[in-house]
Amino acid sequence: MNSAKRVSVSKTRIGILAVSMIGMASLAITPSYAAIAKFFTLNNTSVQMLTSLPNLFMMLAGIIIGKLTANKVNLKVLTLVSICLVTIGGLLPLVLHTNFAFLLFCSCLVGLGQGACTNLTQVLIAQLLPQSERESTMGLSTTFINIGGMVFIMGGGQLAASSSWINNYWIYLFSLLILLIVFLLLPFENRTVSQNDTKAGNTKIHLNKFVFYSAFWAFLIMLLNNVLNNNISLFVVRENLGATAQAALTSTISLVGGMICGLFVGKIGKRLRYSSIALSLCLYGIAYLLIGLFHSLLIVFIGSFIVGAAMSIAMGQFPYLISLIVDDNSVSMALGIYVAIYSVGGVVSPLIINPLTSLVSHIGFNVFSLSGLLALMLAVVCLVVKFQKNLVLAVKEQ
Repeated sequence: MNSAKRVSVSKTRIGILAVSMIGMASLAITPSYAAIAKFFTLNNTSVQMLTSLPNLFMMLAGIIIGKLTANKVNLKVLTLVSICLVTIGGLLPLVLHTNFAFLLFCSCLVGLGQGACTNLTQVLIAQLLPQSERESTMGLSTTFINIGGMVFIMGGGQLAASSSWINNYWIYLFSLLILLIVFLLLPFENRTVSQNDTKAGNTKIHLNKFVFYSAFWAFLIMLLNNVLNNNISLFVVRENLGATAQAALTSTISLVGGMICGLFVGKIGKRLRYSSIALSLCLYGIAYLLIGLFHSLLIVFIGSFIVGAAMSIAMGQFPYLISLIVDDNSVSMALGIYVAIYSVGGVVSPLIINPLTSLVSHIGFNVFSLSGLLALMLAVVCLVVKFQKNLVLAVKEQ
């Protein structure tokens, strides 16, 4: 690769990583859960819809983007439009914030844009970068997702703590900076790197069972991951462990865990080729049991850090595994289906976990201890059914 091409790839890589920073934009409002619930007199499940409902629109975005990118619609245009949706949805509540239904509508706009950016990040990596850059960039993308999440959540929490929960929404100005970076660095061409393994004239999309298996396990990961997103702010306040600022710090520590672990996702994937997803589930189990059993802010911080690491491992591995198991022409649609299915896990998380918690609360379980037990059970199942081992072996047989 000559120097001019290397510079072009580096610029493209930075642009793609900037897009990935939108990946947790919908969580920006989580530090203000308690204040919003009090302002509108809402129960936990209702206020949690501000972040769980956008996951439904992330699902729609996955399907839409998968179809559009498969039809060769310009990737840069799609990316810029997606970031604009996040910006508009995030800033509109500053104008109208007295109607909870309108806040939900704005959250859905953010979710639609976020879901599109999540899908586009992986498609951009697969289509604009050479094979040698893909795995490391996919690992780095999880780090940048968490960096973006730190800005959105910690910044939003600090803005809310300084005056009221309404100011939490000012943090969406950050998406304008991302928009500018993407506009300047991302190329307009849909393919700047030659795809040696794409056969001439092969325009058909071919999906296989491992795409859906991966999406199913990612669905379970998102169901578990949103337990922290949906409950940690309320838990910290309810257990008198802290206020809005501490809740925001707790979420930020989770993102630090994801950011640090994201730097090593590639190495973890190579060393644990058959069990990295199971490891992620084990980490969720340990983290949630720590939070649920030891009512201490320090333990909450430690558990949150581990959750971030678990999320980084899982979400850094799934897209890479999917990109290996399908041909280049099918990657965008496969990733669209993957995003669509795993997003449902975020939507149904409170609808499944909250009722289950109510059923077992009389024997001492809370939402975190129950989720920890479920995560460990799923880790065992993942190993027993050999999901990841079978996928890796199938790649070798291609």
